[in-house]
Amino acid sequence: MILKLTKHSPWVKALLPIIACVFVGRSQELPKEIDSFVQGFEEKQEFNGTILVAKNGQVLFQKGYGFSNVADKTENEVATKFSIGSLTKSFMACAIMQQIEKGTLDLHAPIRNYIPELRDDLGKLTLHHLLKNSSGLPVHLNRLTTLEYRDISSKELIQLYNEKAELSMEPGSSYSYSNLNYQLAALVLEKVSGISYEQYMNDKIFKPLKMHSSGIERTHKFPSDKAKGHQVENGEIIPAQRNFMAYAKGGGDMYTTVLDLLKWDQALYTDDFISEEAKEKLFDGTPGIYGGYGYGFKIKYYKRHSDSRPEGKLVRHGGSMYGYVCNLHRYIDDEITIIILGNIRPYPIMEITEGIESILFKYHYL
Repeated sequence: MILKLTKHSPWVKALLPIIACVFVGRSQELPKEIDSFVQGFEEKQEFNGTILVAKNGQVLFQKGYGFSNVADKTENEVATKFSIGSLTKSFMACAIMQQIEKGTLDLHAPIRNYIPELRDDLGKLTLHHLLKNSSGLPVHLNRLTTLEYRDISSKELIQLYNEKAELSMEPGSSYSYSNLNYQLAALVLEKVSGISYEQYMNDKIFKPLKMHSSGIERTHKFPSDKAKGHQVENGEIIPAQRNFMAYAKGGGDMYTTVLDLLKWDQALYTDDFISEEAKEKLFDGTPGIYGGYGYGFKIKYYKRHSDSRPEGKLVRHGGSMYGYVCNLHRYIDDEITIIILGNIRPYPIMEITEGIESILFKYHYL
């Protein structure tokens, strides 16, 4: 005999309160456990910032810790803005893929097609080399020049590349992380779009996704309500070094909030923002090649509770600069998101992320 149960069946009606209690209990205990875990780091001066955890776009946990400005004791909140360093690269890669889809860029064409004034060996590089971090360019601009507390122009950057940038390997032969790759990609974006990189990001990414608390920072242009960067020295939390943000163009000059990052995370699950074909390229880490790096995203795999599919894809990126450290983990097979933005550098960002991951696994969210 097959017993057919519906929501109107007496057995189901009797079980519903019990099932509801189980889920309510889980929803109440999870944030308590995450909060207790993170507080342990805060008490040791190993975390100061904001954390958000979501499932299918619904927030499971969100809270600010410590101070956005240690000197005046302004508290970090969910809406607090932070610099995100190299997580900017993920946005830069999406901007390039938008232009690929429009047909204005070709991933495998020499970038001299877009920046003809580049030196020959640099002009032979492709966007594929840049986005995969496989060009052989130096890791930071401070390897080429002394950074100055001013805004450097796109024209000056191209001149600096031509005069001082040397390739350390055959492009495409291996993985070698470099901020210059994404800076050069931003210069390509400006050439083909006809507008500044900052305006492009505002018009084509931030505004469409309603990321109203996000933007591109410059040396003398940044939001007054952004959290201040700090560092720990001799057990004291002190203001971080000066901001040379103009030299981080395209690779580390963005600020945002955990709430805005959740909007962007959710947009990446749709075809309206970026097509499935584009996401295949963005999230293709090619295990064993290019350091597991896709286009602007680092790709790893994680254990799941599912018996049929025990392994899921983890799409992530972090960032660290001028007193800020952040991390974004997207467990795309379970649509779980962990966002951590902090304004003390350094702190054990991966230990905190992996601890939250373990708690989520315990509650069968992964």
